[in-house]
Amino acid sequence: MDRAWTEQYLLPLFNWDNPTEAKAVWEGFLRSPPYQPLLTALKAPFLESAEHYTDLSGRYKQRFAAFLTYAALEPTEGYTMDEFRSAMGALPQDGIEASAQALFQALEGSADRREDYWKNRVQPFWQQVWPKSRDLATPRLAERLTLMSIAARGEFPAALAAVKDWLLPIERPDYIVHLLHESGLCSRYPADALRLLNAVIADQQWATSELGQCLDEIGQVAPQLVQDARYMRIQEYSRRRGSQ
Repeated sequence: MDRAWTEQYLLPLFNWDNPTEAKAVWEGFLRSPPYQPLLTALKAPFLESAEHYTDLSGRYKQRFAAFLTYAALEPTEGYTMDEFRSAMGALPQDGIEASAQALFQALEGSADRREDYWKNRVQPFWQQVWPKSRDLATPRLAERLTLMSIAARGEFPAALAAVKDWLLPIERPDYIVHLLHESGLCSRYPADALRLLNAVIADQQWATSELGQCLDEIGQVAPQLVQDARYMRIQEYSRRRGSQ
């Protein structure tokens, strides 16, 4: 409402020259949805905030990672993909995990535009911004990337191909199995669904009944996969753990 006053008196407070003051101002800023003209005006300190991630407290760390992710997903005036990639590269492990959660939520929120959103927003982000070091892979991150690939719906095969090297066994895969079953992807893309299940299921303590239903759908649509070693392993696991 008063751009000149804001630029003179308020925006300088976001600079990290005074970390205590900047921390307080950024945490207040992170309470609200991103406002693009302000992000453009705050470009330098916003990108620098990635290097001060650990200075933020509690939930504001994850909020910043989500802000950064959303800004990179949408056209943001004055920013380049290289700048977003450098900022993402400065985030620690929990910041990367928060970014993956934001990707999942962004796809979920795009509703019937999921496929277009994957192709036009998330896939370019993954290719140009997402860190490339597999050292960041953890079960928690694998879970969030799995959720993201399921949320892509019609682009599930492409999303799974993008994240496959990051997938690891998940401690409690029941929610993943539930979403996969509900999505109908086991019938639409049986080979890819089996590939996902094989990646996230090892020998966890118990198996949900929906895992058996997923396998049944895969077998009905693609009978040749019933003889696949991965299918037989998961089927045996489902029978053994499901009966406990």
